[in-house]
Amino acid sequence: MSLKRARCAVLVACLSAVAIAQSPDRLQDPAAVHVDRLCVKFAEGSAAELVGGHLRSGAGCDFTSVERHLAGASLEPLVTAVPRRQLDAWHAHACDVLPEGRRPGHLGLWFRVRARDAATAAAIAERLDAEPLVEHMHYEPKLALASAASAAPQDLPPTTPLFTSLQHTFEPTPTGHGIWQSQGIYGARGAGVGFYQLEGTYILDHEDVSQLVAANFLGVPSPDDPAGKHGTAGAGILCADRNQYGITGAADEATARFLCVDLNGGLENSMALALAASQPGDVLMMVVMTLMPSLGPGSWIPIEFFQSVFDASLTVTANGRSLVATPGNGNMSLDDPMFLGRFDRSYRDSGAVFVGATAGALLQRASYCNWGSRVDVNGWGDQVATTSYGTIFFPNNDLRQAYTASYAGTSASTPHIAAVLLMLQGAAQKQLGRRLTNAELMDALHTFGPGTPDVIGRRFDVAAAMAHFGIADGLSLQSPDVPAGGTITAQLDGPFGSILALFGSLVAADIPIGWNRNLHLDPLTLTSVGAWVLTGSPATYTLPVPASTSLYGVDLFFQAVRLQGSAPLEFTNSVQVTVL
Repeated sequence: MSLKRARCAVLVACLSAVAIAQSPDRLQDPAAVHVDRLCVKFAEGSAAELVGGHLRSGAGCDFTSVERHLAGASLEPLVTAVPRRQLDAWHAHACDVLPEGRRPGHLGLWFRVRARDAATAAAIAERLDAEPLVEHMHYEPKLALASAASAAPQDLPPTTPLFTSLQHTFEPTPTGHGIWQSQGIYGARGAGVGFYQLEGTYILDHEDVSQLVAANFLGVPSPDDPAGKHGTAGAGILCADRNQYGITGAADEATARFLCVDLNGGLENSMALALAASQPGDVLMMVVMTLMPSLGPGSWIPIEFFQSVFDASLTVTANGRSLVATPGNGNMSLDDPMFLGRFDRSYRDSGAVFVGATAGALLQRASYCNWGSRVDVNGWGDQVATTSYGTIFFPNNDLRQAYTASYAGTSASTPHIAAVLLMLQGAAQKQLGRRLTNAELMDALHTFGPGTPDVIGRRFDVAAAMAHFGIADGLSLQSPDVPAGGTITAQLDGPFGSILALFGSLVAADIPIGWNRNLHLDPLTLTSVGAWVLTGSPATYTLPVPASTSLYGVDLFFQAVRLQGSAPLEFTNSVQVTVL
């Protein structure tokens, strides 16, 4: 058997529902694959390109027989969102930073074959199987959403209640991820960091997600689709507006961009579109999975099982972006030998973060969630409050005003981890003057937060991670928000005998003065608010807020100067509080 046939036989032997060499009747499950489409990757070094509708090689390879085998079908690049030179640059960078044997396939060598019908596709696959220039081949998978279930400038009528008390996933460890306590750190709301959500479709113009509008889509924007509840629910967890109604997103100040996978040429092309628009340290999220009918009913597994998606994922992460994904809702072990090591990091690692799901607040695996050593971290997979669906508020059946407290699946857990990565990157940028690497983030996900008896990683504690990185260093807020008429409570900490002087400002700044951190307070509005000598316990500062509605939406910023013995003066981290 040729090397090419041996590679294809691996797929045939274990996953017949999506394998190439299968009888057509085994490929008709509409939930699994597009039976008339093949994803084909040509050999590394072949420099294959489509020129004038014909395959050409910049390396002198002869594609005559390949083109002959494609009779009855059309060929198109799998990735068209960026020019070939950009794909060359991404692949070159990935090869520079990754060791040999761990590098992604060149995305420019992946093509989509569109056959006129399933029988033609199967015949083409059989012919291409013998071609030495064909390195990988699979049917194009269909995507499924991993849930178990014009911007409005203000609350739509009727009045929407405030549901933040139902956002238990934001509470301190071990219940939640410590999001509320961390949002007070300046930068921890994700300001300056890009977020890219790859979905099917969305419900536009939700009253509580002002970023979810047509102008913020990359590529073809979503129609205002009633079937887009899933996308809107994920967006709500991440970037719902900070206001007096509905919920609050974990990273509400991140710059959100949205993509519709099917309307933008498929998942790989959408990932390339997001990669081209983003910066190192930005976060991509894809909460999609694929079905493997040959493994039994409900056999949902990670979409990166397919080599084309794996290559795209590794290209994304090797170029410095974080990719957060679901391990699938199939109640299966990803360590099972039937997966042939495709989810074994010692053999094949895309660098994506896989997020498992717990049974609500319980630190145990949700019954539907896949598990295994490939799963990095977990979050609530049930009883999650977010926008969409309308199980707790759905006046006039208006999807723009719908909320739920029962969002479920790895679709519910995954956005929380995308959000805390945005929080860490935003806070690191403001407090440390740099973004964290993917290796640093992955190590933190594997280290901080309570574990479970199941193989689904930890319930990540973002507050502990911020302390570990030195992002949070001596100044914290009791709450990131305060109502007009309420009280701001700040706590100052440090070594015994150190002296701290606290300052406040109405405007944030970022002024280097040669100390350990930049000054984050605007000198023109800076005010001294108090000084303390620490004698073994933290000092507490309280500031009553006038009961005036004119203060609604005002942000206040604080930072302290610390003196420790003969050590030079240094800044603590800065904090941000919003009057709501």
